[in-house]
Amino acid sequence: FKVNGRREVLRGACIHHDNGPIGAAAHPFAEERKVRLMKAAGYNALRMAHNPCSKAILDACDRLGMYVLDEYVDMWYIHKDKYDYATYHADWWERDLKDIVDKDYDHPSVIMYSTGNEVAETSEERGIKLTEDMTNYLHSLDDTRPVTCGVNIFFNFLYSLGMGQYSDKKAEKNAKRQAEDAKKKKKKKAVGSEFFNNLAGLLGAKFMKFGATLRGSDRKTRDAFAKMDIAGYNYGINRYKKDVKKYPDRIILGSETFCADAYKFWEFAKDHPSVIGDFVWAGMDYMGEVGIGSWVYEDHTSDFSFGIGWLTAGSGRVDINGGFLGEADYTRVAFELDKMHLAVIPAHHAGKKHSPSAWKHTNAMANWSYDGCDGVKTKAEVYVRAYRVELLLNGRKAGAKKLKKDCRAVIPVRYAPGTLTAVAYDKAGNEIARTSLVTAGKETVLAASPEDNVISPDGLAYIHLRYTDEAGTLKPLTRSRIKVTGTEGGELIALGHACPYNPDGFGGKDTDTYLGEALAVVRPTGAGTIKLTAESEFGSAEAAIEVKKKETDKTVTDAV
Repeated sequence: FKVNGRREVLRGACIHHDNGPIGAAAHPFAEERKVRLMKAAGYNALRMAHNPCSKAILDACDRLGMYVLDEYVDMWYIHKDKYDYATYHADWWERDLKDIVDKDYDHPSVIMYSTGNEVAETSEERGIKLTEDMTNYLHSLDDTRPVTCGVNIFFNFLYSLGMGQYSDKKAEKNAKRQAEDAKKKKKKKAVGSEFFNNLAGLLGAKFMKFGATLRGSDRKTRDAFAKMDIAGYNYGINRYKKDVKKYPDRIILGSETFCADAYKFWEFAKDHPSVIGDFVWAGMDYMGEVGIGSWVYEDHTSDFSFGIGWLTAGSGRVDINGGFLGEADYTRVAFELDKMHLAVIPAHHAGKKHSPSAWKHTNAMANWSYDGCDGVKTKAEVYVRAYRVELLLNGRKAGAKKLKKDCRAVIPVRYAPGTLTAVAYDKAGNEIARTSLVTAGKETVLAASPEDNVISPDGLAYIHLRYTDEAGTLKPLTRSRIKVTGTEGGELIALGHACPYNPDGFGGKDTDTYLGEALAVVRPTGAGTIKLTAESEFGSAEAAIEVKKKETDKTVTDAV
């Protein structure tokens, strides 16, 4: 894949359509904020998973320089749920694909189309013919952009054996079971993709990646891949080495991948230009598929069945409120965008049981403030491309590790307040980078920090509410409810924290906190100044955001 003659490797992220706390509305400001967050996390491409995207987000991608994989739907003619789009696909796919192309043709950010996601139909004759028909039809509408489809390689093999999680009969049976459970007020049983997600969470990411390497998995995908311009591999990274030799004319795209494979992908892609990119699941946390990527501990809930109270998937490198996690730091180092980061498994959670997940690499965060955890054994994670890293705690050596085939070194360390420092060395013993985390002070204050000091009248004010020390260092162990007691010049439209388990939702005026934080979103009622006041047992905080018209840069920028 080249732009202006220069190779571009797609550092991609899959995103859902929702905008977190404000819900499903495609608010132009929220859509642009999501694109900015993804760029800051190191991504230069977005997969619109798994539905036609809004014009607003494509406008933002055009302006900010973000490549787009423009996706159609999540099912073809086989039902995943009884009342889904499969009922209409046969009659509507031509009209709907034409509407997508008509809508998106003039957006330079769109570089390819995807006809679907994890459609097991691609393993059978009828579906292979449909793959070809949709590819050709898209070519007739737009011959400038290639076509792919996200295929779960292992799913196709299972489906061909009669073990797939989707079928019309299963969709009908699942609908009846869920209705009966609801009448009897029984706990809902996981079915369909929810069941498989839960199973993958228990068995781990290796389960799906290993399945993709089986001979039957290749046999049940190769014909469909031949009917598209670019082969979309969902969780098939362990096939890359073999397939670039076996199928030398095949262009490969990691259409859905795990965060833990970012380094492996990048190193392979540098030497194999037929592998054009990678789209991690997921770039930002999202509503639905509750719990599949969460690491939630029993201090927030003991219900790991993902029932009532669970709101989000928990699988983003950026959380639902826009907070960057250790996985985002790891990704930026894997993609050679940053030199070094240091993160720590929260000491109060170290070694404790958490909700199962295959879509979470680590719950480490860049913080070293865990009052009351002195002596607790946790783990530091150093993200760096180096030969060896050394960990210092208050100036004394606390551990060391050599890195091998990754840019992540995990080093056990016992918590003690002070300064935790990571130092990286090359093979000759020369220091090449260092970074530190410092413990917060004893005092606790409530801080209100707007993401933007000035917004337009049609914008939104995102205000982070955090428990910190007086210097602004986050205190993740401080958990206390926050109440928004006043908003001037605007309307509070969302308030909540980033834990996937959130029985409060985002519609109230007071909220619990998660790892010391919450977020308020205010919609301006006109020009002037928005003033938000929040209160807690640790005092009050106020934020002011100016609302005025400002010039918008319409220029399409470089995506690198």
